[in-house]
Amino acid sequence: MAHEVYWMKPNRVLYANYKGYHDEETIRACLDDMATELDKVDEPVFVLINWLEVTGHDPAALIKHQKHRAYGHPMAARAVLVGMGAQAQMENQVSATRAREIVHTVYFDTMEEALHYLEFVLADDPNPQ
Repeated sequence: MAHEVYWMKPNRVLYANYKGYHDEETIRACLDDMATELDKVDEPVFVLINWLEVTGHDPAALIKHQKHRAYGHPMAARAVLVGMGAQAQMENQVSATRAREIVHTVYFDTMEEALHYLEFVLADDPNPQ
């Protein structure tokens, strides 16, 4: 399987893990699965996207999906993307910005950095007294 999508924390953090080589079709399949999960929530969530297991991708494959509803989905509050190289980041950012007209993606090199960024969301009690 070229990807997996599941709730890391139900109704708070959606996790998408891309694996192997990606082309236009495999990227669309993952975006479709993300959008399907985002359709199930009533409040905006974080989307943690793991690109660390990607071995490569077709040039401009991400830009070809700039109108995909996952990029502009109202329930995707912020995308947290891990392990994406500079060229892929640029392609992803173009697609996301064209869909939303704002920047809502943050990029990290390691999963440790991303999880640190999300620790307040992943905590059992995000508002401790």
